[in-house]
Amino acid sequence: MAETTDRDQAHLFVSPHFDDGVFSCGGRIHQLTRAGEPVTVLTMMGGLHAGTLPKSPILDDLHKRWSAGKDPLRARQEEDERALSRLNAEHVHIDLTDCVYRQVDGLPLYPSEESLFGSVHGADYASEYLKTVSLPDPERQLVLYLPLAVGHHVDHQIVRDWGIGLLRNKPENWSLVFYAEYPYFNTERAITLALSKMDMPLREKRIELDEADLAAKVNAIACYNSQISTFWEDVEAMALDLRRSSLDPRTGQLVERYWEIES
Repeated sequence: MAETTDRDQAHLFVSPHFDDGVFSCGGRIHQLTRAGEPVTVLTMMGGLHAGTLPKSPILDDLHKRWSAGKDPLRARQEEDERALSRLNAEHVHIDLTDCVYRQVDGLPLYPSEESLFGSVHGADYASEYLKTVSLPDPERQLVLYLPLAVGHHVDHQIVRDWGIGLLRNKPENWSLVFYAEYPYFNTERAITLALSKMDMPLREKRIELDEADLAAKVNAIACYNSQISTFWEDVEAMALDLRRSSLDPRTGQLVERYWEIES
């Protein structure tokens, strides 16, 4: 049975890119909004690109793969808006571009597939930019969901570290929860490696989902037409993979995996 919720809470899911929050947490988001909880997904690298595009193999490959028309970033924003509308959640897009669009002196910071999953570039200005992002201080308790950076994508690392930085001055009515990113978590080693980078004690919590939660998550992920071909053959393959990945091998129950900070 799905977990009951506390109506005195608001939930903010921090997503590095347009799809990460829904891909990873779509079942929980549906569960919360179905229970009447206010949910917002904040996409940190959610901006549009202005000016000359970087010239790089990875950007050429992604634009071809996405098949998203002349304005692929706006198309991706629209995908995200449709997906979150299906989950009855609000969306906010921060005006910072995906790492493949970031450049300094006309040179792309992340020109290759390998560079996306390596170290954050020393000239990358994203971390400083995110320091200007202010979060709400609501009257009710705010639960803030942050990526673990499973898969080691540079944007996920940047967002994770930004979130950890919030711990220093966190209001008393905030609590932080980390989530494992799908589909990067399909290898247990990727989760173990991500957890090894955390210098704080964490306790895993598996949130049980029901069939309606999973169906809503599949329906929302299907909105990201530009991303399906990157990870799966088609929507049907995505739905099968998502079910397989969501099954807890210990119980056979559908779950999403989260980590809370141990007090």
